[in-house]
Amino acid sequence: MSIVLLTSCGTAGGGSGEDAASGPTRTVEHDMGEAEVPAQPQRIVALELPYIDMLSALRVSPVGLVDDGDPETLIPEVRERIGEWESVGSRSEPNLEQIAKLEPDLIIADNERHAAIYEELNEIAPTVVFTARYAGYEKTLDVAREVGNAINKSDEMNAEIGRLEGRLDELSRTNSDGDNSENGDRDSLAVIPRERGTAQVLGEGSYVADILDRVRVPYAPEAAAYPAEADSASTGLEGLAEIDPAVLFVMTDAETTMDHWQSSEVWQKLTAVENEDVHAVSRAQWTRSRGLVAMELIAEEAVELFDER
Repeated sequence: MSIVLLTSCGTAGGGSGEDAASGPTRTVEHDMGEAEVPAQPQRIVALELPYIDMLSALRVSPVGLVDDGDPETLIPEVRERIGEWESVGSRSEPNLEQIAKLEPDLIIADNERHAAIYEELNEIAPTVVFTARYAGYEKTLDVAREVGNAINKSDEMNAEIGRLEGRLDELSRTNSDGDNSENGDRDSLAVIPRERGTAQVLGEGSYVADILDRVRVPYAPEAAAYPAEADSASTGLEGLAEIDPAVLFVMTDAETTMDHWQSSEVWQKLTAVENEDVHAVSRAQWTRSRGLVAMELIAEEAVELFDER
């Protein structure tokens, strides 16, 4: 009897949906087709940070997730919402064996990272694939709705998105077409420090730029030249000087700092540097989490920092 039961469990996860769950199932459309998923998934594995953030927005705790071997890859607010979890490796190389051990009934994967292993994931459990990487504001909300649908919590997700949009309205720096603050002639730019004095510039239409635009923190129009195919592009400090924003949000962490810029004459002459309007912000929060929880935190911080002078 034990052998029969184990065999049954082993065939239950396949993406074909033939025996995808012992209970009722639903058909969920996703980027790579359709999946038969349990009507109420209980053991979810999430393979990209935005999906973890979106689940945490509804206080849904995945049994397994990718954290790149470091729990602090997840921002504190997300960690607190989901509680304990089992790491299944990195975003780029999730551990399939570890995922299988968790006996998930739903896997949420990302099209940019996991399309090549979709079939293998689908053999473990019904797998839905979405595209959150490089998504701007509206696309992120659309993906959140897809995640909500996949876990059969569309109403809850729509309610959370409504609450979030109301909060962003509250944070918005003006309710008119004009800027009602004394900082109306200032603009901002978000960058990530890179090697050899270069900077990764987040372009217009990127997740961060869209959030700043949503709460009317002016974004440097010159950033329209970035990105190309992604949501950002690399430039030297000379390129940064050509944009020369009044306010700089610099995304840093323990390994990504502004230290190697400090001695540069070009850096010292930037308007934001001269006016002491350079703000170090959390790279994990601003560029990695990329969900609804991070969105609200970025908006709050950006408005406060932009208007603090």
